Amino acid sequence: MPHVRLGAVCLAAIAFAVSPSSAPAATVALPGGVETAVREYRGTIVFSEYVQAERRWYLGVRDVGASQRRLAVAPSPVPFQADIGTDSNGRPQLIYQRCAGTAGAFSGCDLFVFSLAAATGERPVRNANDQSRNDVIPTLWRGRIAWTREYGSGKDANPIVYTKLLTAPRSQPSTRMPGVPGRRCAQDVGVVEPSCGPTTSRRVEALELWGDNLGLIVRYVFGGLPGISQTEVRVDRVSDRSAREIDFLASGLNGQSFAGPSFFSGRVAWYRACAVPEAGCRTFAGPWRHRLSTGTYERGTPGPIRVSGFADTGTRLYEAIDCADPSITELKPPPTLPACTIASIAPPAYSPAARPDLASAQPPT
Repeated sequence: MPHVRLGAVCLAAIAFAVSPSSAPAATVALPGGVETAVREYRGTIVFSEYVQAERRWYLGVRDVGASQRRLAVAPSPVPFQADIGTDSNGRPQLIYQRCAGTAGAFSGCDLFVFSLAAATGERPVRNANDQSRNDVIPTLWRGRIAWTREYGSGKDANPIVYTKLLTAPRSQPSTRMPGVPGRRCAQDVGVVEPSCGPTTSRRVEALELWGDNLGLIVRYVFGGLPGISQTEVRVDRVSDRSAREIDFLASGLNGQSFAGPSFFSGRVAWYRACAVPEAGCRTFAGPWRHRLSTGTYERGTPGPIRVSGFADTGTRLYEAIDCADPSITELKPPPTLPACTIASIAPPAYSPAARPDLASAQPPT
């Protein structure tokens, strides 16, 4: 199941340093030492909390001005990959995946919704779940969902992204979105040889709906491009199924990655991060914003190096900082987990910037 980072860097996640941020930060939640996505709606955040003694994740929520709490839903052997948005009536609601079994032998993943406005408990997303496939990484906006269905496993998960209204009948076909690029050309990123071919080891790492926009972080392998693997921030448009690449990076031994994405005020935001605290990552790591209407970019001052979860509201950043790779939970004996935090941070200074590219924003591998 493709929800962990590169295995080559998982042991490096046990010990690492912190790169100080120029903006004041306040700890708002403790996710249990292991990486988690962070999603936000009107100041409420949702995340996965790992309990090492049980080797299970719980669904965590932190409301404005309150302490974190666990929702009364069954735990999962893998992170929940939860999102917070609204139902078709504008009421706050969660959507998440939950899997059965154990971390090394789970039996399947389905989607569930949980209303934060009504005491209805959780309910399965019956018009989307496929009992024979893993349905994972969901996102929700005003009663519309998008998610990933896996038609394979492991490196050959063959993830396909779909979208559908929660109120649509099960008989209504879901809409397939562009998702992970199935083909790439080397010249797309400035390489001289015009080699083209299919991508492999494709996976979806994050989805986020906002209006007609679906933000994605996807990873794949293509031999004509640099690095061990390639990662993109993309935005698909739901209405016409068009797609555009917002940012690209080649991931090497430093475990370069994106965290996010999130939307606010016509902008998509994300974070460039590394898995290990090499010197080149100290200037590479930090938040970015892209205005959808004009195509312009803004770069924030460098921040923490290891950021695995990220949400930008325009007035606050929420960052999961210095957390271990989920694959570390399978090590025996269990390792000592880091004291990772979810922090609420005042946005740093942003300045106009050219689109990130390999020459100006890529650390050495």
